Amino acid sequence: MPTGIVTSLVGAVFLVVIATRGRDTGAAAVDRQRIRSRAAFLTTLAAAAAVLAGVTVAAVLLGDSKLLLGDVANWLRADASRTLTFVLDTRVPRVLSALLAGAALALAGTLVQAVTRNPLAEPGVLGVSGGAALGAVLLVTTVPVAGSWSVAGAAFAGAALTAAVVFGLAARGGFRQNRLVLVGMGAATGTSALVALLIVLTDPYNAVKALTWLSGSTYGRTFPDLLPLAVVIVVGVIVAVVRHTELDLVSLDEDTPRLLGLSLARGRLGFLALSVLLSATAVAAAGTIGFVGLVAPHAARALVGRRHARVVPVSILLGAVLVCTADLLGRTVIAPAQLGAGLMTAVVGTPYFLYLLVRSRR
Repeated sequence: MPTGIVTSLVGAVFLVVIATRGRDTGAAAVDRQRIRSRAAFLTTLAAAAAVLAGVTVAAVLLGDSKLLLGDVANWLRADASRTLTFVLDTRVPRVLSALLAGAALALAGTLVQAVTRNPLAEPGVLGVSGGAALGAVLLVTTVPVAGSWSVAGAAFAGAALTAAVVFGLAARGGFRQNRLVLVGMGAATGTSALVALLIVLTDPYNAVKALTWLSGSTYGRTFPDLLPLAVVIVVGVIVAVVRHTELDLVSLDEDTPRLLGLSLARGRLGFLALSVLLSATAVAAAGTIGFVGLVAPHAARALVGRRHARVVPVSILLGAVLVCTADLLGRTVIAPAQLGAGLMTAVVGTPYFLYLLVRSRR
């Protein structure tokens, strides 16, 4: 067993023990985001929607085969050639998968950042993405003939199991933000180490399949694969919009929600469970795609302020744009070879994360 895997597993256990035994002061970071005007919000929303529409059209038309809008119209009327039908039957589900996965991860990141009151948090901090990756890689390395639905189911099961462990360990004290983040980081570290161990121990063919899935590829997606993700996003948007006031209160501090008669622990658990459902479904559909849950909500708050009735729709649009653009670049930059969407989002997300760290220190 490689030394790095051993130290990661030991460090993960140590971090979880420290988080569960330590005292959480619950100190909240000061939110300095200004409240923007309604005109600024509507302008930003319209601009984001226009960019999303342009990126979607470009993603459908561009690739290893360049198409025209007339080709897409013929395909929609079922009047296209066999070659054109094959191209669009394989490309359109990929585009929609990227859009839906980006929207789901952005909404999940918005919920996580509100609950933890940490602008640097994302679904991966809770260990959900790592648990999904562990479930998928475990199935790929043990059952090489498993289909896409089986891999998606294993990823969802791994995410759900990891979330249950994290929430169980962080439940003492009402899901305090520091304890929750530390336990989640420990779970993420441990699952990453186990994923690396499985890849090291398996044969090269299975390792390549696992690494392809871990890179966040939308390759091979079909229209039926999109249905669970679309349903979860609709449910998540409805809950976030209906309970946006509670989301605003939870993101403020520890005392204000209690003074207004809200159950802080119950509210946190509900929003976290919804974020886990969104993240797990997105990872199951498109693989592990990082930084979207960090970048999209943070950019949305910078553009429209801290009110979640405005942050939620803008964040969803930005997340969809980010992942769809990443998938488009991954399919075209080195065509006919491809880069995973997760690799492309990391190219954008890593510098942005470092910028946020420097800014927070200032």
